[in-house]
Amino acid sequence: MRFYCPRCWRDFAKDVTICPHCGLDIREFWKSRDYVEKLIIALEHPEKETPIRAAWLLGQLKDSRAVLPLIELVKKTEDVYIARAAVQALGEIDTPEARQFLGTLVQHQAKMVRDEVDRILAKNENTPKHLKKRRGL
Repeated sequence: MRFYCPRCWRDFAKDVTICPHCGLDIREFWKSRDYVEKLIIALEHPEKETPIRAAWLLGQLKDSRAVLPLIELVKKTEDVYIARAAVQALGEIDTPEARQFLGTLVQHQAKMVRDEVDRILAKNENTPKHLKKRRGL
């Protein structure tokens, strides 16, 4: 099992209280965060499966605090699976800001992401009519 520092994301082989690389008090850091905040932090985790799981959970929780971090994740990731997971979560959270951002992704470079955006926009009654018309939904 590997352990990670939530500040510097360096890993180490054993569970420690203080990160040996950046000095963060890891236990105090985690105690001071609620579940959604921890999931938002996990979006930055270096293991690809962790951001995907965190995005899915954030979508299930539908907490609007996750919208901006999910948008930033889509913008910066080059991993289409992570981008798709973040898009799915944004579709589940379904705030006006999330819908507006999803509308900008109809030209995303990855077909997998475009297809997910189309699916979300088609099923969502809150999708503006001009987006549905433009996408033929």
